[in-house]
Amino acid sequence: MKTQCPNCKARFNTNDASVGKQAKCPKCAKPFTIEPFIETPLAVENSVKIAQPVVPPARSPEPAAPPAKSPEPIAPPVKIAAPAPAAPPIRSPAPIAPPVKSPAPISPPIKKLTAEHAETTEKKPETTSADSAASAVKSVSKMVFVYCWTGARIVAGILGALGLMLAIKKGAHSTLIEVFAAADVFLVCSVAIEYSLFYKMWAAIRDSQTSITPAKAVGFLFIPVFNIYWALLMVTGFAEDYNAFIQRRAIKTKDLPMAIFLIYAFAFMLSETVLTIPMICIFAFLGLIDRAFDGYPAAFWALLAFLSVSGIAHFITYILFAFKTCNAVNALPERNSR
Repeated sequence: MKTQCPNCKARFNTNDASVGKQAKCPKCAKPFTIEPFIETPLAVENSVKIAQPVVPPARSPEPAAPPAKSPEPIAPPVKIAAPAPAAPPIRSPAPIAPPVKSPAPISPPIKKLTAEHAETTEKKPETTSADSAASAVKSVSKMVFVYCWTGARIVAGILGALGLMLAIKKGAHSTLIEVFAAADVFLVCSVAIEYSLFYKMWAAIRDSQTSITPAKAVGFLFIPVFNIYWALLMVTGFAEDYNAFIQRRAIKTKDLPMAIFLIYAFAFMLSETVLTIPMICIFAFLGLIDRAFDGYPAAFWALLAFLSVSGIAHFITYILFAFKTCNAVNALPERNSR
């Protein structure tokens, strides 16, 4: 492709790719923008006319010499005019340029997809981290943890009261053992249901910020003496951790009332200490019951009244606690296991 300096009119050969770029004229040393130069017949005639007066003075004055040399300047314009048909191919890349640039609008969707992919990869740790390490949260059945527990406690209480009456009246020893054994079976079943609820409620809110694990919540209840303190900490701690759990996950549900859980924790500790554990171990001191009633009847009846009050307090507060806990756990969305 040919181009021409607009300052000194000097012509040069250049590549098609340099069209529109800035260049420095090697002849006049002035900068100019490279444009394709297309010669017209008028430009050829002007060049011939300009060349004819210059040639005669430079050569001999003989008339035959100028015609002999005149074809020389004419030949270059003929050769230069040849690129004129090639001018359309030079300009043809112009319409091709938009298709080349057309992929540019396609790039934003590609970047969007990449950004979305990055977001999904960034969100993956949230679902596979310790926040979702627990098993899938399933609904907690009120039938088991409220009604079955209530029935087991009522039967255990009736059988325990019947056994005490037989012990006081010095009934048959075999009948007494059978009654207390049946009472213990139902009592142990109710304790197992109660401890299962402790495990499930902590498993429902388990994540990296939960203070107590499900196994720890139940396991520490079997440590003598320490379990009295642990029951208070574990029960009230669940209400605090549950309320914090629904806040940080933006779950629309009601907070757990701390007062009910605190009262139940005290009733649970008292009942476990003075009623549940002694009732399970009652076979170790069956012979002391009738003696205590004969020697210290007032103290014996006071003790029975205290045991009854603690058992009833535990019975009522557990029902309220179980209802609230089951509703709270069932209000949580299910999370897939890891």
